[in-house]
Amino acid sequence: MTEITGIGEINPNAFICDFAFDPCGYSMNSLDGDRYSTIHVTPEDGFSYASFECVGSIYDHRNNLVEVLKKAALVFRPATMSVSITCAEHEVWTRVAAALEPLGWKCRSCAVDEFPTIGNVIFQTFTTRRK
Repeated sequence: MTEITGIGEINPNAFICDFAFDPCGYSMNSLDGDRYSTIHVTPEDGFSYASFECVGSIYDHRNNLVEVLKKAALVFRPATMSVSITCAEHEVWTRVAAALEPLGWKCRSCAVDEFPTIGNVIFQTFTTRRK
C-alpha cells in the first residue's frame, strides 16, 4: 500500500513501519534522523478520514516542510484539508498557500494564535477550487 499510493515518496529517505488493517484502514510511522511523520487512514463509507502529521522545520532544506506537505496533499487529494503549523514567523501561511494553490486547493480560512514562549500556531483550511 505504501508503494502503490505514493506514500513512500513523501520522504523517500525515511525508514517506514506500516500496517494495513482488516477489513480496512492504514497506519504508517516513518523516521528520518530527527524527523518523523505518521499517517492514519480510515477509508470507510460515510466517515472516511486521513491524517498526515510530521515534525520538521519549515526552513529545513534537507526536508522542506512545504514540499513534504505538497507531496502528502498530492497522495491523498482531499476535497477539504486543514493545515496546522507551529513556527516563529507569520509569513509561513503565505508559503503554504502559494505551494498548494497551483495544485488546485484554495485557502478558505487562516487563523494565527501567538504564544509568547513557543511562537505561533497557524491554522489554515483549504478546499478544492470550485469550477
